[in-house]
Amino acid sequence: MRRWATGAFGLAAAVLISSAIAPELLAFPYHERVGDTEVYAEQPIKAAIPRLVARSDVLLHKSAIYSGGYGRRIFLTDGGWRWHVLATQSSGAMAISRPFSEVIIVNRSDAARDLVFNGAPVAGSRSLSGVIAHERTHGLIRTRYGVLSDWAYPTWLREGYCDLVAGGGSLSDADAAALKARHETIPALVYYDGRKRVAAALAANGGSVDALFGQVR
Repeated sequence: MRRWATGAFGLAAAVLISSAIAPELLAFPYHERVGDTEVYAEQPIKAAIPRLVARSDVLLHKSAIYSGGYGRRIFLTDGGWRWHVLATQSSGAMAISRPFSEVIIVNRSDAARDLVFNGAPVAGSRSLSGVIAHERTHGLIRTRYGVLSDWAYPTWLREGYCDLVAGGGSLSDADAAALKARHETIPALVYYDGRKRVAAALAANGGSVDALFGQVR
Protein backbone atom coordinates (compact mmCIF):
# COMPACT_ATOMS: atom_id res chain seq x y z
CA MET A 1 0.00 0.00 0.00
CA ARG A 2 2.83 2.36 0.91
CA ARG A 3 4.60 1.56 -2.36
CA TRP A 4 1.40 2.28 -4.29
CA ALA A 5 0.92 5.60 -2.49
CA THR A 6 4.53 6.59 -3.13
CA GLY A 7 4.15 5.73 -6.80
CA ALA A 8 0.90 7.69 -7.09
CA PHE A 9 2.49 10.71 -5.40
CA GLY A 10 5.46 10.52 -7.74
CA LEU A 11 3.19 10.32 -10.78
CA ALA A 12 1.14 13.30 -9.61
CA ALA A 13 4.30 15.32 -9.00
CA ALA A 14 5.61 14.43 -12.45
CA VAL A 15 2.34 15.53 -14.06
CA LEU A 16 2.42 18.86 -12.19
CA ILE A 17 6.03 19.55 -13.14
CA SER A 18 5.44 18.57 -16.76
CA SER A 19 2.28 20.66 -17.04
CA ALA A 20 4.09 23.68 -15.60
CA ILE A 21 6.47 23.50 -18.57
CA ALA A 22 3.92 22.34 -21.14
CA PRO A 23 0.37 23.25 -19.99
CA GLU A 24 -1.07 21.70 -23.15
CA LEU A 25 -0.57 18.36 -21.40
CA LEU A 26 -3.71 19.23 -19.44
CA ALA A 27 -5.66 18.70 -22.65
CA PHE A 28 -6.96 22.16 -23.52
CA PRO A 29 -9.67 21.29 -26.06
CA TYR A 30 -9.28 24.34 -28.32
CA HIS A 31 -6.19 25.62 -30.10
CA GLU A 32 -5.56 28.35 -32.64
CA ARG A 33 -2.45 29.89 -34.14
CA VAL A 34 -2.49 33.67 -34.56
CA GLY A 35 0.63 34.57 -36.50
CA ASP A 36 3.51 33.35 -34.34
CA THR A 37 1.28 33.12 -31.25
CA GLU A 38 -0.42 29.90 -30.16
CA VAL A 39 -3.58 30.23 -28.10
CA TYR A 40 -5.00 27.28 -26.16
CA ALA A 41 -8.40 27.52 -24.48
CA GLU A 42 -10.99 25.63 -22.48
CA GLN A 43 -13.82 27.24 -24.41
CA PRO A 44 -14.19 27.82 -28.18
CA ILE A 45 -11.75 30.56 -29.18
CA LYS A 46 -13.60 33.71 -30.10
CA ALA A 47 -12.99 35.63 -33.29
CA ALA A 48 -11.75 38.47 -31.07
CA ILE A 49 -8.51 36.65 -30.23
CA PRO A 50 -6.51 37.97 -33.23
CA ARG A 51 -7.47 41.54 -32.27
CA LEU A 52 -6.48 40.94 -28.65
CA VAL A 53 -3.09 39.55 -29.62
CA ALA A 54 -2.57 42.52 -31.95
CA ARG A 55 -3.48 44.97 -29.17
CA SER A 56 -1.02 43.36 -26.78
CA ASP A 57 1.66 43.55 -29.48
CA VAL A 58 1.06 47.28 -29.91
CA LEU A 59 1.45 47.82 -26.16
CA LEU A 60 4.56 45.67 -25.95
CA HIS A 61 6.28 47.45 -28.84
CA LYS A 62 6.18 50.67 -26.81
CA SER A 63 8.60 49.22 -24.27
CA ALA A 64 12.18 50.49 -24.57
CA ILE A 65 13.43 46.96 -23.84
CA TYR A 66 11.20 45.26 -26.40
CA SER A 67 12.47 42.18 -28.18
CA GLY A 68 10.26 39.65 -29.96
CA GLY A 69 9.35 36.08 -29.23
CA TYR A 70 8.15 36.13 -25.64
CA GLY A 71 4.85 34.87 -24.31
CA ARG A 72 3.80 33.36 -27.61
CA ARG A 73 2.00 30.41 -25.98
CA ILE A 74 -1.11 31.63 -24.20
CA PHE A 75 -3.47 29.40 -22.23
CA LEU A 76 -6.97 30.74 -21.52
CA THR A 77 -8.63 28.89 -18.65
CA ASP A 78 -12.14 29.22 -17.28
CA GLY A 79 -10.79 29.76 -13.77
CA GLY A 80 -11.46 26.14 -12.84
CA TRP A 81 -9.23 23.16 -12.08
CA ARG A 82 -6.74 23.79 -14.88
CA TRP A 83 -6.16 27.32 -13.60
CA HIS A 84 -5.69 26.15 -10.02
CA VAL A 85 -3.32 23.37 -11.05
CA LEU A 86 -1.19 25.70 -13.16
CA ALA A 87 -1.36 28.82 -10.96
CA THR A 88 -0.71 26.89 -7.69
CA GLN A 89 -0.23 29.58 -5.01
CA SER A 90 -1.06 32.44 -7.40
CA SER A 91 -4.68 31.49 -8.02
CA GLY A 92 -5.84 34.99 -7.03
CA ALA A 93 -3.92 36.53 -9.93
CA MET A 94 -5.29 37.62 -13.30
CA ALA A 95 -2.59 35.60 -15.05
CA ILE A 96 0.91 34.23 -14.55
CA SER A 97 3.93 33.73 -16.78
CA ARG A 98 6.57 31.03 -16.44
CA PRO A 99 10.32 31.68 -16.62
CA PHE A 100 12.31 29.54 -19.06
CA SER A 101 9.25 28.33 -20.99
CA GLU A 102 7.70 31.84 -21.00
CA VAL A 103 4.16 30.51 -21.31
CA ILE A 104 1.26 32.67 -20.15
CA ILE A 105 -1.63 31.19 -18.16
CA VAL A 106 -4.77 33.33 -17.88
CA ASN A 107 -7.53 33.17 -15.28
CA ARG A 108 -11.20 33.24 -16.35
CA SER A 109 -11.59 35.53 -19.35
CA ASP A 110 -14.16 36.93 -21.75
CA ALA A 111 -12.33 37.47 -25.03
CA ALA A 112 -15.33 39.10 -26.71
CA ARG A 113 -15.28 41.88 -24.09
CA ASP A 114 -11.47 41.91 -23.72
CA LEU A 115 -11.69 41.12 -19.99
CA VAL A 116 -10.03 38.88 -17.40
CA PHE A 117 -11.49 38.15 -13.96
CA ASN A 118 -9.89 36.98 -10.72
CA GLY A 119 -13.01 36.89 -8.53
CA ALA A 120 -11.93 39.74 -6.24
CA PRO A 121 -14.71 42.06 -5.01
CA VAL A 122 -12.49 45.10 -5.76
CA ALA A 123 -10.19 45.30 -8.79
CA GLY A 124 -11.60 42.00 -9.98
CA SER A 125 -11.25 42.57 -13.72
CA ARG A 126 -9.01 44.21 -16.30
CA SER A 127 -8.40 44.01 -20.05
CA LEU A 128 -7.27 40.67 -21.45
CA SER A 129 -5.01 42.37 -24.01
CA GLY A 130 -3.41 44.41 -21.23
CA VAL A 131 -2.89 41.32 -19.08
CA ILE A 132 -1.20 39.51 -21.98
CA ALA A 133 1.07 42.53 -22.52
CA HIS A 134 1.81 42.66 -18.78
CA GLU A 135 2.86 39.02 -18.65
CA ARG A 136 4.92 39.31 -21.84
CA THR A 137 6.76 42.24 -20.25
CA HIS A 138 7.81 39.96 -17.39
CA GLY A 139 9.51 37.88 -20.09
CA LEU A 140 11.27 40.96 -21.45
CA ILE A 141 12.54 41.81 -17.96
CA ARG A 142 13.85 38.29 -17.39
CA THR A 143 15.55 38.26 -20.77
CA ARG A 144 17.27 41.62 -20.32
CA TYR A 145 18.08 41.58 -16.62
CA GLY A 146 18.39 37.87 -15.89
CA VAL A 147 16.13 34.90 -15.36
CA LEU A 148 16.24 35.51 -11.59
CA SER A 149 14.78 39.00 -11.98
CA ASP A 150 11.56 37.89 -10.30
CA TRP A 151 13.58 37.48 -7.10
CA ALA A 152 16.32 40.07 -7.66
CA TYR A 153 14.03 43.09 -8.06
CA PRO A 154 11.26 44.38 -5.75
CA THR A 155 7.62 43.79 -6.59
CA TRP A 156 6.82 47.47 -7.08
CA LEU A 157 9.46 47.75 -9.81
CA ARG A 158 8.66 44.57 -11.74
CA GLU A 159 4.89 44.79 -11.53
CA GLY A 160 4.87 48.57 -11.85
CA TYR A 161 6.87 48.48 -15.07
CA CYS A 162 4.74 45.66 -16.50
CA ASP A 163 1.57 47.61 -15.75
CA LEU A 164 3.05 50.75 -17.26
CA VAL A 165 3.75 48.89 -20.51
CA ALA A 166 0.27 47.33 -20.34
CA GLY A 167 -1.30 50.78 -20.22
CA GLY A 168 -2.69 50.52 -16.71
CA GLY A 169 -4.05 48.03 -14.22
CA SER A 170 -7.25 47.02 -12.50
CA LEU A 171 -7.56 50.14 -10.31
CA SER A 172 -8.56 53.62 -11.44
CA ASP A 173 -7.17 56.68 -9.69
CA ALA A 174 -10.51 57.11 -7.93
CA ASP A 175 -10.56 53.47 -6.79
CA ALA A 176 -7.02 53.73 -5.42
CA ALA A 177 -7.81 56.98 -3.62
CA ALA A 178 -10.91 55.44 -2.04
CA LEU A 179 -8.94 52.42 -0.81
CA LYS A 180 -6.27 54.63 0.72
CA ALA A 181 -8.89 56.84 2.37
CA ARG A 182 -10.30 53.72 4.03
CA HIS A 183 -6.77 52.51 4.89
CA GLU A 184 -7.38 49.32 2.94
CA THR A 185 -4.57 47.38 1.29
CA ILE A 186 -5.16 44.92 -1.55
CA PRO A 187 -2.65 43.37 -3.99
CA ALA A 188 -3.86 45.58 -6.87
CA LEU A 189 -2.82 48.65 -4.88
CA VAL A 190 0.81 47.49 -4.88
CA TYR A 191 0.65 47.30 -8.69
CA TYR A 192 -1.01 50.73 -8.88
CA ASP A 193 1.54 52.42 -6.62
CA GLY A 194 4.36 50.62 -8.43
CA ARG A 195 3.18 51.89 -11.81
CA LYS A 196 3.01 55.47 -10.53
CA ARG A 197 6.46 55.16 -8.96
CA VAL A 198 7.98 53.68 -12.11
CA ALA A 199 6.40 56.38 -14.30
CA ALA A 200 7.82 59.10 -12.03
CA ALA A 201 11.28 57.50 -12.02
CA LEU A 202 11.36 57.21 -15.81
CA ALA A 203 10.21 60.82 -16.19
CA ALA A 204 13.06 61.90 -13.90
CA ASN A 205 15.81 59.88 -15.60
CA GLY A 206 14.94 60.67 -19.19
CA GLY A 207 13.01 57.44 -19.82
CA SER A 208 15.89 54.97 -19.37
CA VAL A 209 14.54 51.57 -18.33
CA ASP A 210 18.11 50.25 -18.02
CA ALA A 211 18.97 53.04 -15.59
CA LEU A 212 15.82 52.36 -13.60
CA PHE A 213 16.54 48.67 -13.15
CA GLY A 214 20.26 49.33 -12.74
CA GLN A 215 19.80 51.53 -9.71
CA VAL A 216 17.45 49.17 -7.85
CA ARG A 217 18.55 45.86 -6.37
